Amino acid sequence: MTRKYAGLFALATMLNIGLLYVGANAEPTSSPDTSARLNYVERLLTESSAAKKVEGSGNSKALELKADAQVHFDKARQLYDSGDAEAAEAELGEAIRLLTEAARAANGEGKVSEKQANDYGQRRESVEALTKAHDRIATEKGLDELNSDLQARVSAELSASDALLQEGKAEEARTMLDGTYEAVKTSLESLRGGDTLVRELHFETKEDEYLYELDRNDTHQMLVQVLFAEKMESSPMRGTAETFINKAVVLREDAESAAGKKKYEEAIELLEESTKELIRAIRSAGVYIPG
Repeated sequence: MTRKYAGLFALATMLNIGLLYVGANAEPTSSPDTSARLNYVERLLTESSAAKKVEGSGNSKALELKADAQVHFDKARQLYDSGDAEAAEAELGEAIRLLTEAARAANGEGKVSEKQANDYGQRRESVEALTKAHDRIATEKGLDELNSDLQARVSAELSASDALLQEGKAEEARTMLDGTYEAVKTSLESLRGGDTLVRELHFETKEDEYLYELDRNDTHQMLVQVLFAEKMESSPMRGTAETFINKAVVLREDAESAAGKKKYEEAIELLEESTKELIRAIRSAGVYIPG
């Protein structure tokens, strides 16, 4: 037996198969008995306690892995019959690896906890809400190409992260989802020509700064509208959000009044406070945005 496949077969003994097998520390030889190993792996797939546990588990992932293991075993037999023992050995090793994974899945290893699923779901809702806001705002600004690219990326990445979660890879799924969230947030921030939602900008005049803050306030108002349409209709936090929004409306009106009197510095401060109230409303819906 080669040392490479000795290790794989040693792993198989951990499955509680109850079958005789030479351990991983056996000395390698130059002529592995592939025929005997074919019989051994066949018994693993049909008679071992690991195989029976997988079959009785009702776990779709475990059953799928076992079926894949059978495919590799069948290929190994075909390769052996055609005289390619080395390739047959590789297929047998893959069959054992897959059966090992199947047994782990049947035991519940890799299962996503309720908290992980809930956290993932909440983050996914935030991504969806921001993506819909992006669609609304980009359409208003005529940035169809930018929006189309972003929507396609989000769709693909959500499908990929959902698949990871289904496979029990909760941490990998959340990492990918967080990356998607950051991409949407960054794109939202760029919709005003590269400016960000975090103010570290310089303006030639106070009127220019006021117009910037006016546009920033408009952007957050659109996001609030999307959230109310999609998430807040029956939310227990609706009342809290409405309180923030009402404050924002009053502050916006005061800002516009001040700007009408050319009091741009005062108008800017009022708009900043208005936008902060909108951000509070957005966060009360469970969507985190910078601000």
